[in-house]
Amino acid sequence: AQAGVVASGSNGYGQSTVPSGLDSAVAVSGGLDFSVALLSDGSVRAWGYSGEGRTDVPAGLSGVVAISAGAYHTLCLKGDGSISGFGGNPSGVLSIPAVDNAIGVAAGQFHSLALMADGSVIGWGFPGDGRIATPAGLAGVVAIDAGRDHSLALQADGTVVAWGNNDRGQCDVPEGLSGVTAIAAGGFHSLALKADGTVVAWGDNGSNQGAVPAGLSGVTAIAAGEYHSLALGNGNVTAWGSNEEGQLGVASTSGATAISAGGVHSLAVTGSGPAITAHPQSRTVVPGSQVSFSVSATGDSLAYQWLAGGAPINGANSSTLTLEGVGADDAGVYSVVVSGGSGIAYSQGALLSVRSLQRIAAPEIVGGSTVRLRFGDSLGGAVAYSALSRFSVQASYDLDTWFETGLALTWNNGAVQLEDAIDPQMPAKFYRVVEK
Repeated sequence: AQAGVVASGSNGYGQSTVPSGLDSAVAVSGGLDFSVALLSDGSVRAWGYSGEGRTDVPAGLSGVVAISAGAYHTLCLKGDGSISGFGGNPSGVLSIPAVDNAIGVAAGQFHSLALMADGSVIGWGFPGDGRIATPAGLAGVVAIDAGRDHSLALQADGTVVAWGNNDRGQCDVPEGLSGVTAIAAGGFHSLALKADGTVVAWGDNGSNQGAVPAGLSGVTAIAAGEYHSLALGNGNVTAWGSNEEGQLGVASTSGATAISAGGVHSLAVTGSGPAITAHPQSRTVVPGSQVSFSVSATGDSLAYQWLAGGAPINGANSSTLTLEGVGADDAGVYSVVVSGGSGIAYSQGALLSVRSLQRIAAPEIVGGSTVRLRFGDSLGGAVAYSALSRFSVQASYDLDTWFETGLALTWNNGAVQLEDAIDPQMPAKFYRVVEK
């Protein structure tokens, strides 16, 4: 496909009329009635509705590595870890904190989010529905996204955390959802991309935006609009949900390398560059292991850049990425950008899970009738709040026959805690932790 940007859907303000000069686009982001593109030289272009300065890219803006367009504003992540922005400033969405260690940004309707290098998330703007109040225990985050008035975070263990407005179930993350490598927050629905290339949706489905097409697989990127959804795989775009303004028309695009869903329009980056034939695969290892990810691609003069949680890894510029002696801090999503010719291709994310044995502390007797147990990482690392769903506790009276206790697990300052009633009829009871 010819290099550049294609668009479909609502065009009342020219948001789907792609301007010239975008042959070097590497990413796009659709807002409310406007569009934004990031070029390979770190500059930004915007077009569509110009009210509130939505298309007024600041003079001299450069060094940008990621963009996110919300309803009225755009956030730009720069290579030095700082954040810039432009557009309207309702509720202080552009009251950007002075930071130098951000690795991700996400713009909602009236709120903004930033992912920090230490895996934490900060938010600003309208506080309604708790959309900028990150949940207690949220840690190890590798990706974020902001919907109309809800927020999503992907953690290094492949689980998803959601907060904010939940009037249509957009924050009801499916129980047991794991192995996630990418997330997307729409108007009132949410999407997750799994390591096996399949897509999971939850929340509002009034326009079938949550009805993932049967058999959809091989997906490498996802995007969620107000009432529609997009998926990218093998250069082809799949679209579903509302098509009231023709926003699903981008599904006719081939040779796509990146996608974005605006309010009621869609965008895709196309290129005549390389094609990835084998994507990096997810791994689950123990601490101290050596881990290698690899990618295969066809094309001329190929160049590689590996990413960890969407951030470039210095010096990781070959078809294979090798990590020595991995620890809990290395867990997360790894992907690679392959460039060559006049285009680029993004690989599917590979989830690295680093799991160590759990150690149960000495039991406590509470009130003479209850035993309290606590367990945590045997190497001393904190257990993430979201990791609770990974564990279950089994019990036995003879160390031979084990059964599920069904006990509720709670998170307590980096450890997991549970309580069980003492059975006076049994002389002893043993417990073991099982990680799913």
